[in-house]
Amino acid sequence: MPADRPRDAGRREEHGWESRPADAEGLRSAMRLFPTGVTVVTSGSGKKAEGMTANAVISVSLDPPLFMVSVHRDARLNPRIKDEGYFAVSILADDQEGLSRLFASPERSSGLPAVRSLGGGYGTTGAPLAAGSLAVVECELEHVYPGGDHDLFLGRVVAVLMGDSRKGPLVYHEGGYPGLRPAPTSGDTGAFVDSVRGFDARLRPLQNRRNRRRREK
Repeated sequence: MPADRPRDAGRREEHGWESRPADAEGLRSAMRLFPTGVTVVTSGSGKKAEGMTANAVISVSLDPPLFMVSVHRDARLNPRIKDEGYFAVSILADDQEGLSRLFASPERSSGLPAVRSLGGGYGTTGAPLAAGSLAVVECELEHVYPGGDHDLFLGRVVAVLMGDSRKGPLVYHEGGYPGLRPAPTSGDTGAFVDSVRGFDARLRPLQNRRNRRRREK
C-alpha cells in the first residue's frame, strides 16, 4: 500500500463501502452491477463456424475504426478467430434472450447447426450473422493481446450492417435480462437532465420566450 495514501483509506466502512477480496469473485460481484449490452461473436463458416455470447466488447477507435472482443482462452471460439483471422459481432435485440442463452451454453452447437440457429446468413468476412440483431460489426483481426485467462482480439472494422433499430437492446444485469423502458424524448418533455446539478433543465419555456421576443421585434 502506498505510504502517502489518504488517512481515511483504511476506514472505508464509514463512507458506506463494503470491502471485498480483490479476486475473481470480488471482481465478478462488482461487474454484476454493471449493465451491458449482449452480443454473439462468431467466426468461421460452414462446418468450421463457432459462435459465443459475449458482453466484453468495446469500440476502441473511430479513426481508424477498431473493435475489440475478450474471449476466454478455453472457449472454442478463441482458436477459431486466430485461425480464420476475422470475427463478427451481432448486437442482440431485446427479443433475442433465447439466442443469448443458447450461445452462452457450454453445450451450444458448432458448425452448420450453429449457422442455422443464428439464421442470418454470412457477412462480408464469411462469419455467420444473427438474424434479427440490431446491428453487426465485422472485423478483420489486427492483433491478439494476452489478458490473463482471456485473449483480447483487436479487429479492424471492415463492414457494418444495420438491422431493425426500432427494437430495443438486450441488456444483461445481475445475472438476468431486465427490460428497458424507453426514455421520453426532449420533444415529449421539453427537458434534458443536468447531470452536474442533478435536475431537469426545462427547455420549452426558454424556447417560447425566445420566440416571443422575435415576434415583438
